[in-house]
Amino acid sequence: MSKHNWRIGVTIVMVILACIAFWDTVKLWTLGDEAQAQMQENDPGELLKIQQDAIHLGLDLQGGIHVVLRVKLEEIDQGSRGDAVDRAMQIIRNRVDGLGVAEPTIVKQGNDRIIVDLPGYTDAARAEELIGQTALLQFKLMETAENANLLLTRMDSVIAEHERNKRGEAESDETADTDSLTDESPEMASSDTATETGGQDVIADLLGEDSTTVDTTDLFAYDETGELDEGDFPLTSRIEVAHYNSNTGASWPKFAVNKRDREKVDRWLNLPLVARLMPIDVQWSWSTRSEIRNNREVYFLYLIKRKVQFLGKFLENIALSRDQMGGFVVNFSLAGDGAARFAQLTGANIDKPLAIVLDDKVESAPFINSKIRRSGQITLGSTAAIKDARNMEIVLKAGALPAPVEIIEKNVVGASLGADSISKGFKAALMGLALVLIFIAVYYRLSGIIADIGLIFNIFFLLAVMSALSATLTMPGIAGIILTIGMSVDSNILIFERIREELRTGKTVRASIDAGYERAFVAIFDSHVTTLITAGALFLLGSGPIKGFAVTLFWGIVISLYTAFVITKQVFDVRKRYRTLSI
Repeated sequence: MSKHNWRIGVTIVMVILACIAFWDTVKLWTLGDEAQAQMQENDPGELLKIQQDAIHLGLDLQGGIHVVLRVKLEEIDQGSRGDAVDRAMQIIRNRVDGLGVAEPTIVKQGNDRIIVDLPGYTDAARAEELIGQTALLQFKLMETAENANLLLTRMDSVIAEHERNKRGEAESDETADTDSLTDESPEMASSDTATETGGQDVIADLLGEDSTTVDTTDLFAYDETGELDEGDFPLTSRIEVAHYNSNTGASWPKFAVNKRDREKVDRWLNLPLVARLMPIDVQWSWSTRSEIRNNREVYFLYLIKRKVQFLGKFLENIALSRDQMGGFVVNFSLAGDGAARFAQLTGANIDKPLAIVLDDKVESAPFINSKIRRSGQITLGSTAAIKDARNMEIVLKAGALPAPVEIIEKNVVGASLGADSISKGFKAALMGLALVLIFIAVYYRLSGIIADIGLIFNIFFLLAVMSALSATLTMPGIAGIILTIGMSVDSNILIFERIREELRTGKTVRASIDAGYERAFVAIFDSHVTTLITAGALFLLGSGPIKGFAVTLFWGIVISLYTAFVITKQVFDVRKRYRTLSI
């Protein structure tokens, strides 16, 4: 028996290595949501390491986001289209890596489409914003407050006329409906008219003789009901002045708009009549995020110059940090022509705000305190959320996409669906495994129990290999594990039936065991090799869940051969000394 002791040594080494490989998976699966949240706050690097080293659950098990992007190749020149999709995939991969998703899937489909799967990530808005951004960073100067106020006054008159025309059309339609009703019921119409006239007399008495006078002493007063009387000031009645002054006393415009009013204000700004009022060299731009101001969630509206003074592509060594006031800042450095251009820009505009514009939205507009030559900061402020600051760092690091992209499909797999899939798959696997173990133990008695031990080793080694490879476990992968259980049991059945046949011929236990393993080997090896070829073809030609099935099937079959002809064979070598064999 000593010549076969290598089997024991190899098995012990494999068990130790499997425990080491599987430890991170066990640790992650046993961590509760609260424990993971606390680790994310205290030691995010350790949590990320555990997630990367553990078995990853696929999109169908833990939920997540499935996005299909189309690269707009028609918007770039012909010479840049060749590798535009590949470059876009690399940039998107860099951005997704910054999200901390453990095992994202980013694959090319056709000539102009990219499929992005983010298992376990459910913030669809943030993922869409980060993946789809072209990341065009520009630096622009701002218009003065005097010019902004003058422009707002002219816009107010145009918008007020537009709203009056709309109300006139609506009243005309309503009058037509009322006339129709009057023809059918003149008494009712007369009664309603009298009531309305009486109501107007009462309001006139309360207001005095001139009930048409509009009080404009506070143009920026906010009505919590949201039902403001637009009157002659529809735009300025919905914005709050938030000018800030430089050291020279000059005032620069920034206007706060309540979140509930943003859609209406944006619609007004895009009216053709309003667009014709806009000087050709300026534009309105929204802030990239909302802020809390006077207990209200507001967006800021900036009036900035259209001319691009500097491009973000010259920025280098981008890193997120905090300033002395606790706010987030993105540090950067400059080199070569970029440093000279930025120094010239900042030197000529000291004590003026410089708007940092990301995809036509103002990230911030800090004052230029001095000439910036080699390094600088993008100040996000203390009100910026960590995820917003992190988003900006990721986008700037990854760079601009070579062509614009559009999201043509977006599906969010909810956590409840993932939990349900895991529960059902886990129960199915346990039920199938339990029934197989019981049947083998009853039918083959003690030999069946030995086969059960080999089967348990097979599953344990398979999970350890998947953990070591940081593989992704999907529902098809669970199906591959269940199929592996069947293949492993089939190997043991072939061996046991061969041993039984040899025992019926009158051979000794030793001779029957040797002959059973030797004669069953060829059939078992042939069936396993053909299955391995199939698994290899599925892995090479398939994608997504098909590859998950192929990986679990391939390694399950390889480990099945080992457990059948090494682990269980070692136990049967000990049983060769017996006079009878329980099988």
